[in-house]
Amino acid sequence: MVTPVQQKIYEYIQDHIGEHGYSPSLSEVARGIGISPKSISLVSRSIHALVAAGRLKFDKKGYRSVQVAGGGALTLPLMGRIAAGAPIEAIEDRSSVDLGALLKESDHFVLEVRGDSMVDEGIFDGDLVICRHARDAREGDIVVALIDNLEATLKRISFQITDRVTLIPANVALKPKAYLPHRVQIQGVFVGLLRLRK
Repeated sequence: MVTPVQQKIYEYIQDHIGEHGYSPSLSEVARGIGISPKSISLVSRSIHALVAAGRLKFDKKGYRSVQVAGGGALTLPLMGRIAAGAPIEAIEDRSSVDLGALLKESDHFVLEVRGDSMVDEGIFDGDLVICRHARDAREGDIVVALIDNLEATLKRISFQITDRVTLIPANVALKPKAYLPHRVQIQGVFVGLLRLRK
């Protein structure tokens, strides 16, 4: 079981690596969590306990090589741009998001949003949407749809009109469009979103 001090150390190391690209020294960790820089033995013991618990790992010798376990670079292919959504206020959050849990399968890809058709869903121009490769979808899913093998778009899908596939924007200024099923090819289902600061 991880103690409160160990959790603070873990979070500080995670944030430091995220901000600087390398792990902090023992004295930096001590200062960062609000204890005396002379308490490096407590920090060292806590780091070793976190390594034993599988939360941290040593890549090489030395504390500057400490890494978050399972926290290696996580990349997805940027497959292109897609018509849709525009930005909301970014709220800074010092907690972490485990993208590995969201993207643990190998069938995910990323698209960069262009446009404002999904703003009411909180999907804005410039956002990166994470999608799962799929050839079908359920009623109400947000999907990547290819229309007439030419135009890709991100919309909510509906099958409520007989013999039609309806693609529904999330923008009150735009209207849904219904298509014959053979005109719409589902290429993926929306599973998450990344918004990068510029």
